[in-house]
Amino acid sequence: MMNTVIGIALVLLAVACGTLLDSGNSVSGSVTYRERVALSPGARLEVQLRDVSYQDAAAPLIAEQVIHNPGQVPIEFKIEYDQEDIESRNAYSVQATIYESDGRMAFTNDTAYDVITRGNTRKVDMLLVMVQPPPDASGATPDLPRWVETQVPIMGARLVETEPEIILMVDYLRSTVEGCGMPGNQRYELEDSHIVAEVTLMTPPDTPWGLPCDEDLIQVEDVVRVTETLTPGQTYVVSVNGRHTTAFTLPEPDFGDSIIAQSPIERIEIVMSDGADTQFQLRVVSELPKGSSCSRFNGYEIRRTESNRIDVNVTHHEVADPFTECTADLPIVETFIPLGSEFEDGQEYTVTVNSEHSVTFEG
Repeated sequence: MMNTVIGIALVLLAVACGTLLDSGNSVSGSVTYRERVALSPGARLEVQLRDVSYQDAAAPLIAEQVIHNPGQVPIEFKIEYDQEDIESRNAYSVQATIYESDGRMAFTNDTAYDVITRGNTRKVDMLLVMVQPPPDASGATPDLPRWVETQVPIMGARLVETEPEIILMVDYLRSTVEGCGMPGNQRYELEDSHIVAEVTLMTPPDTPWGLPCDEDLIQVEDVVRVTETLTPGQTYVVSVNGRHTTAFTLPEPDFGDSIIAQSPIERIEIVMSDGADTQFQLRVVSELPKGSSCSRFNGYEIRRTESNRIDVNVTHHEVADPFTECTADLPIVETFIPLGSEFEDGQEYTVTVNSEHSVTFEG
């Protein structure tokens, strides 16, 4: 009986040891390439472990891993192999090839990645080279694409400085995917009291194998400098990339030193225009809290940080000196703020003014 128990224990120990040994019988690593081109959903990565001991003979296949739809580089892999297939005196190497969905061999390694024996490790990070570029009809290669100037998606714009020049800080979304954008241009035109600005990036061409430049978006800033002389007391409306973003008024010289402050809000409401292309406006009734002698209307900023949320900031100029005597009247200002027509039918939207007053409407 005791011999039977010992025998079973030895068998279990052998199985356990075998399992532990087998768990280490693998080669792992990653695959990447330098070209700025994305893999299509139908791509396939083949990673093979081969015996490369005999230069004049075909390298026998020891084991392989095939990864369908591997995503984007770097791609992790792990090849499991049988230890009995490994001879300590032989040489072994890993080969990797990426096939695209149209059947072409897109990338492979041109450098030997030796593993396992002769002092080599079981982990390799492989850099592949391009074999067949995408069939770009324009003749541009993926690593040297014909960059396209593209308007950025605008979140908002705000006035940050008025002297010696007008500086508008523009917030927009940009992808963090490598190769999705290089610095573009910032330009504007002054049309009477309307500042029409444009902010762009240089992006790769839009192709079926192009980079996913609408993913991994973050908020970034850029500056538009208005160098022309503007008229004090005139309200200027700013649009960036076709989106209405800002309105501001330069104070007149006789107003003295002033600061910009949020205006008290009495009421807000949504006004819709009739017609095939419905335009939405926000009607805001605000106050000038220090009377007509010490406070004057400035303008507003519109920020659309979320798809169904719009934040509006309504402001005024007020005298900076707190000891200035001001008139006791409290003028009321009525402002109509264009929100545009980029709203989905049936979707509910919320507009918040000065972080306190909100109104909802349906697109």
